[in-house]
Amino acid sequence: MKKFSILVLVSLLLPAIAQAAPDGSSLRYQGTPHDALFDIAFDGSHGLAVGGGGTVLESTDGGLSWAAGARPDTELALLGVAFQGQRRFLVSQSGKMFRYESGRWVEFDSGTDARLFQVALGENGLVVAVGGFGAILVSRDDGWTWSSPEFDWMEILDDYVEPHLYAVDVAGDRITVAGEFGLILQSPDRGATWSVVRRGVESIFDFTIDTKGEGLAVGQDGLVLGTSDGGRSWTKHAEPGETNLLGIWRSGSRAFAAGIRGAYASHDGGKTWKPVTRSDIETGWYQAVASSAARDKPMLVGHRGRILEMDE
Repeated sequence: MKKFSILVLVSLLLPAIAQAAPDGSSLRYQGTPHDALFDIAFDGSHGLAVGGGGTVLESTDGGLSWAAGARPDTELALLGVAFQGQRRFLVSQSGKMFRYESGRWVEFDSGTDARLFQVALGENGLVVAVGGFGAILVSRDDGWTWSSPEFDWMEILDDYVEPHLYAVDVAGDRITVAGEFGLILQSPDRGATWSVVRRGVESIFDFTIDTKGEGLAVGQDGLVLGTSDGGRSWTKHAEPGETNLLGIWRSGSRAFAAGIRGAYASHDGGKTWKPVTRSDIETGWYQAVASSAARDKPMLVGHRGRILEMDE
């Protein structure tokens, strides 16, 4: 094999760390062509990214560099992560959930075999996970016991279908959940009671709500929704394009939405958007977007195990 071919092969197999690009993006990490990352979260300058085959990556410098972290005993894809200090949870396929205890991930019984897509942490031991076929799991004691609310989906959706629920947010005692059929559910009392906030057509894949109650939701066929009252009501914004948007990030008036072969940036709180054509945005897919408090820049995770930081 020629020397040039060997170098190309090595470059494909080895992780790429902090490669700056002239187009305003920086590749912070890259795995192999078969890798995939599905979620990313930060607590201060500490970051965790999770993905296929039980992959866990960790950063201690705000996302500038990443390395393999402690991983659970599973080869299943890890689809969601949430953490506050040493209080850390992972959700996965087949209803598998993991809690971080004394430097290692411990599996516990979630009570479901549904695929779990996202997990969120609240105060006083509140943990909420959501997933396929209407799965909502609520714990009020940091994951030691769990309960699931019962819904009459026929009454809610006029159909016997059980909707996939893709995203969850916890703020104080308020829990907000979103998913298929433009559905948004909300509980004001730590999961004791629930109400239907919104129904629609396009699936909602992700949303974010800040401490002021302002937020954005994104989804199928370029769907963008906005809220200013903590998610109790939502207004449809102009669609930036036809891209299926999988992840949303917002900081003040700045916002960034990413998905399948497309991404968009906004500087007016999500009312208007401009397409992003840098890096491999138009040819790849990115599942989730987050940022560290220190850097305050959207950081994307997705195909090929890539972690891409954007200067919007």
